[in-house]
Amino acid sequence: MELIKKSSRLYWQILGILLIGLLLYMLVPFLDVILYGVFVYYVTRPIYEKIEDRIKKRSISAFISLFLFILPVIITAIYAFSIASFELTRFMGRIDYTIHLGYLNKAIEELSSIGQQLTPQELWEFIKENPSIQDILILPVASLVDILFKLFLMFTIAFYLLKDGYRLRGWVSEKVFGGDAKLSDRFFNSIDEDLNRVFFGNILVALFTALIAITLFYILNLFAPQYLGIPYPFLLGVLCGIAIFIPGIGIKIVWVPMALYLVIQAYVNNVLFTEWWFILIFLISVFFLVDLSPDIVLRPYISAKKVHPGVMLIAYLFGYIVFGFMGLFLGPIIVVLVTNFMNIILPEIRK
Repeated sequence: MELIKKSSRLYWQILGILLIGLLLYMLVPFLDVILYGVFVYYVTRPIYEKIEDRIKKRSISAFISLFLFILPVIITAIYAFSIASFELTRFMGRIDYTIHLGYLNKAIEELSSIGQQLTPQELWEFIKENPSIQDILILPVASLVDILFKLFLMFTIAFYLLKDGYRLRGWVSEKVFGGDAKLSDRFFNSIDEDLNRVFFGNILVALFTALIAITLFYILNLFAPQYLGIPYPFLLGVLCGIAIFIPGIGIKIVWVPMALYLVIQAYVNNVLFTEWWFILIFLISVFFLVDLSPDIVLRPYISAKKVHPGVMLIAYLFGYIVFGFMGLFLGPIIVVLVTNFMNIILPEIRK
């Protein structure tokens, strides 16, 4: 029995298009988070499959897999913060506070007197009238909340893909492709194999990036001028490998502060105008060898099998140019989808 009459079919189609449009409108702002969630899913899936074979609990297996994925990041972060705390303590111990103690006490007394005279309402009005103070107080907190929220979404997406990804695939196969199991399975299996290789390639790129960075930092330290040695080269190299997954910034979050540190060290020790060449070599070598070459040279060859490495290289380049850092994930996905559609679906359509 036909439930939808021909006269009303058009209206239902319009409604469907509107609903899909609303769904896309809601998801597009979080496209980067979805891509990173898919990446985490493919990276942790081998671990998940081994754990799930033993304990037979999908939710627990997914949770343990994600925990094992972030554990190296947590350990590295703790190690980095412990070193930073040690260095800060040692730096603070070198400062002679006796000279400035009087100024410090006077400043504290003045701030205390101002704080006692200001009412909460006056303080709030002062903050509202000064946008720069709002930025100082609100933007860091808002940025931190935004990062934590996106991380939560990313791992939530990865968790449910690990736990119920097969159900989503079956639902799409049935509802979108009309239950043509043979063709859809072939299509999805091919895409799954290619994406698994692409995202596993990202892990290999991270390892290569860390190895290149560690080697480069140790080599630079061999001829580094006095006062301009790179501290903790192994840790900084590992952080470079991890930082390639940071959206928008990448490993610049590591080597840009390091370059500023070298400039400050050179200035403080009065060698900025005589040893500037080392800072220039550091910037050029890190940018080309650590920041640029792994993405441009290594990633296409590691990720490609059925797709030509040249096409994959173009996918990474154009993806990065069009979509920014997110394009390093989205560009190859688009190429994989188009390639598999042309190889598997298009011949069937043309029959």
